[in-house]
Amino acid sequence: MRTRIVTILVVLAAATAAQAQIAQVRQYAAKFVCGRANSEQFNVAPGTYFTTINVHNPARTGGTDFRKKFALAEMGEKAGKISQWFGGGLRADEAMQIDCRNIYAHLGIPVGTFIDGFAVIELSPRQELDVVGVYTAAGNAGVSTMHMERVPGRLTQ
Repeated sequence: MRTRIVTILVVLAAATAAQAQIAQVRQYAAKFVCGRANSEQFNVAPGTYFTTINVHNPARTGGTDFRKKFALAEMGEKAGKISQWFGGGLRADEAMQIDCRNIYAHLGIPVGTFIDGFAVIELSPRQELDVVGVYTAAGNAGVSTMHMERVPGRLTQ
């Protein structure tokens, strides 16, 4: 009986150690919509779409390093292209923006092509960022709509 209890404890300890080795990250997934949509694209209204994703390090001291990638969403329930990871960082209280031109460049897509998907930002689970998406669309008469959305972070493996 004692041997069985010891064996169970060893197995539980090994399982706990394996769980501890799986690294968690804090992740933000911000929606982007960029480019000119025409009447042949039925997923959005015709017009020109712009996204700016503002990223702020709210820490009072020290900096944070993060990485980001971009994943396209295709029509017809198809998965799209995913970029490689790109490094980044912000010192305390610094902010930056990721805009459509940055996304086009990282994905190797001509500026103005209609795209939508997610910008994914990952960092240490002990750190947080403020991430806000700013979405505008324009018709022939200029800006016709604007929306801002705070992007919540989540812990993931």
